[in-house]
Order: sequence, then C-alpha cells, then structure tokens
Amino acid sequence: MRQGLILFPKSTLGSGTDAFTWWCEEAEALGISLRQAFFEDVTLCYGASRRFLIGGADGEMPDFVIMRGYAEEISQYFEQAGIPVFNRWSAMNASHNKVITHGILSTNGIPTPETFFREEALTYGEAATLAGGGTFVVKQPDSSRGNNVFLVRNVKEYDAAVGKCGGKILFQKYIASSHGRDLRVWTVGDRAAACVLRHSSTSFLSNYSQGGSAEAYDAPDAAMRLAVSAAQAVGLDFAGVDLLFTEDGHFTVCEVNGNAGFRTLSATGGCNIIQIFMEYLASKVYGDK
Repeated sequence: MRQGLILFPKSTLGSGTDAFTWWCEEAEALGISLRQAFFEDVTLCYGASRRFLIGGADGEMPDFVIMRGYAEEISQYFEQAGIPVFNRWSAMNASHNKVITHGILSTNGIPTPETFFREEALTYGEAATLAGGGTFVVKQPDSSRGNNVFLVRNVKEYDAAVGKCGGKILFQKYIASSHGRDLRVWTVGDRAAACVLRHSSTSFLSNYSQGGSAEAYDAPDAAMRLAVSAAQAVGLDFAGVDLLFTEDGHFTVCEVNGNAGFRTLSATGGCNIIQIFMEYLASKVYGDK
C-alpha cells in the first residue's frame, strides 16, 4: 500500500483552513493512505535506532511527507532519511522569511517592489528617502495572512508599525496602482493551477483573512508565468504567489507563500487544488502519469 504522512501545527485546528478530510480523500483516490499528525505529537529519535514516534507509538517510515507548516527539525529528519518532503525545508524557510524571498527573486531577475532591510530599524525619514516617498509599506519579515503589514504615511504610523513588528522590519516601495487589490496564484510544480482576484474597499490589504473579497480571475499568461517563475526560484513544489498590479499594466511579485492556504479559492468555486497537488506528488514519488 502506498502511504504518506501529512503534518500540521496544532494551531491549524479551528482556523477554518484545515481540510483534513479533503486531503485524505484525494490521496485515497490515488491509492495512497495518508496519515495525519501534528508537529507537537512527533518525537524524533536519533542514534543506533533512528526512528520517530507519533504520540507514544512508533511511526512507520512513509513514502513521502507533506509539511503544512514550519518545523525545521522534523522536515530535516525526513529529508536526511531520503524521504521526499513537500515542500522541502530550504524552500519553506526561504518563503517564510521575506528578506530571503526578495533576495532570491532579485537574484533571478524576477520583478518585485523595491525592498529594504536592516537589522535595526531606520528612522522614518531615512526609510522614506530610500522608499522614494513618505508613503511606503512596513512588514514583519515572517508575517503571513496580512498580519503585521502596514501602510505608513508619517512618523507616528511608522513608529507604531515598527513597534508592532518587534523592531525588526523590512519596508517596501508602495505600489499605489495595486492599492486594495492583488492576484493570488496557486502553483503546482511548473504549472499555475488557479488564480483569484482579491480586493478590498476598506484597506490597502486585499487578503481574504483580513476581510477582503475574492473572485475567480482569468489572469493573462504573463502573470501566470511570473508566478511559476517565482515559486520555482524559491524552490517550492506548491505555492501561493501574490502579484501586484503595476502602473504600466504588468505585474510584480509581492510575496511567495510556501504554506499557502486555499480557503479563498474554495470560496470562489475554484478548481480542486488538493487533487492537482496530490496528482503532482504521485507523479514525483511513484512515477504516475
């Protein structure tokens, strides 16, 4: 029997984005038994008998592991054992830290808003000079779902944003042409599988989790190719790529998410993204066509 393991943090419980049963059903349709567990219940054993426990019971080494969160030690354990992990830790870490993400995008010539980072926050005036104006975006480097992302227009807003981010920030040029709207593109391997337009009339953030709305969107090929290029540059097999609209009618990459949710896609009646991902995984692990 083909068998895999999918791991979540316990914080997934009650988030409305877990889809536990959905994952298992799509795996079963491909003849795969998919065991589910939480990071917090996994014990890694090193030494003469390298093994792992889930709860108090021995875990059977799976054919593959799906990581639905950030747990370096667990991911590395399976990778070091030669087990395929989706997504690999190096890619997850690169996507989780937006400073690293933008470095990779820039190195690969992928358009992204001008982004700045220093270990110790600059003054508002210094940041405004670099950002090319007094209005710019401040982010916590490991923010997600629009949390701790701020549009600042003066020193008071800037100081408040820096404080909420714990003092360690990156800041970006403000893309006014994309205020309150962006594209979320889900990529699987070398394919852009789905896209929605996210928008908000009350905030510059369009994230669904921040109260934004979403609708199915037939994105131009250039946008879909850009999303795939960004995900592949970061090394992600499965990703959610956020694209901003530029003034000249093109797109720039805002973020690349290695632990992308799909609540927005489900809400718009989009494709079965888990089915697409599981078929891709089966082709990589088992050679399925």
